[in-house]
Amino acid sequence: MAEIVPFHGLRYDEGKAGPLADLICPPYDVIADEQREALYERRAHNFVRIEHGKPEVADDPVDNRYTRAKAFLDGWLEKGVLRVDPTPAFYLYDHYFEVGGARLRRRGFLGALRLYQMGRGIVRPHEQTIPKDKADRLRLLRLTRVNSSPIFGLYEDASRRVSEMLEGWTARGPARFVAEARVGDERHLLWALDDRALTRKLAAQVADARIYLADGHHRYEVALEYLKEETEQKRIDFPEDTPNYVLAYLCALDDPGLRIMPTHRVVRGGGAALDEAVAKSFDASPIERGALADTRPGIVLVRDLSFTRLEPRAGVDLSRLAEAWRSLPIAQAEALLIGPARGSGATVTYEHDTDRAIAAATGGASAVLVRAVDPLTLKRVADAWERLPAKTTYFYPKVPAGLVARPLGL
Repeated sequence: MAEIVPFHGLRYDEGKAGPLADLICPPYDVIADEQREALYERRAHNFVRIEHGKPEVADDPVDNRYTRAKAFLDGWLEKGVLRVDPTPAFYLYDHYFEVGGARLRRRGFLGALRLYQMGRGIVRPHEQTIPKDKADRLRLLRLTRVNSSPIFGLYEDASRRVSEMLEGWTARGPARFVAEARVGDERHLLWALDDRALTRKLAAQVADARIYLADGHHRYEVALEYLKEETEQKRIDFPEDTPNYVLAYLCALDDPGLRIMPTHRVVRGGGAALDEAVAKSFDASPIERGALADTRPGIVLVRDLSFTRLEPRAGVDLSRLAEAWRSLPIAQAEALLIGPARGSGATVTYEHDTDRAIAAATGGASAVLVRAVDPLTLKRVADAWERLPAKTTYFYPKVPAGLVARPLGL
């Protein structure tokens, strides 16, 4: 049984901080250095200073980006730039965006999700994690005691009961409209639902659901580690604001606006290893660039605007891959192409934008384009207690940091 409860939201006072559109930022793991610089310049109170602050040359154990994040947080609270909502609430959230020329809306809500050990099966991961990313998030959480950005969870809503409730409460109340931000082609609309009877009704509706981790595996695992530390130090206090919970954005598996983008691989070096892997394991055929969108091939190798479709050869041995995901192009590409390239000394980076991945495949570099994983496949993998390779899925667009955060007993 998944327990999700309302919480005291930490939100900007736009009268003191400025327009919300200038204050929110992407979650830490998709902020490039250049974007971070731009966010610092955009507004003095931009949330990037807490979510993913800049390192400095003179950083030491006493003064570093984590201690600066804590100082920003304390200062903004003291000045009223950030305020804690006095009443626990669920925050209903509509996110409008564009993909391929189509205007879409993804609807969900933010709440505090009780933490469960992965083995219980209530919260189910689908992807492997990278230890260094977890160390970064744990240091930030220890100092700030704030869930600065939410995990992203999916739940089944076959009866559409949750969808109907969210639609009614945002259109006719009693959810209170509390924030709006337009950033580029994205629009963010936020309502606070603090009616106790209705928050209990919403919580009860998802209580029997499994929560499938879409995004935020590192943040969830870090929250578990922090809960262990806090329990050992006997520091748990107020019910909804304790480390027993983590900030979560929840969306239905069949929401019309749910989009998962592929995570392509850009390989620099290792060209001979890639050629050998293709010859050994794949049937290869040239295709035109225009066919990428039409035929949605599983794996395409790109070099200098030359496109080669790859299909695993009949009889190729995939038995070392988990049965739940051995048929996925991303798993096949990792095992049969990317693995040998890494083994030969190649460097591999990740790119979600297909055009940028193609543009990077020049001067001896190659791009391995892969087809995206759909939500039902993700669910199937998670239900089989398996995890896909790291950097497999990319849920688009990201839920911004700074829209609403969750303090842990401030």
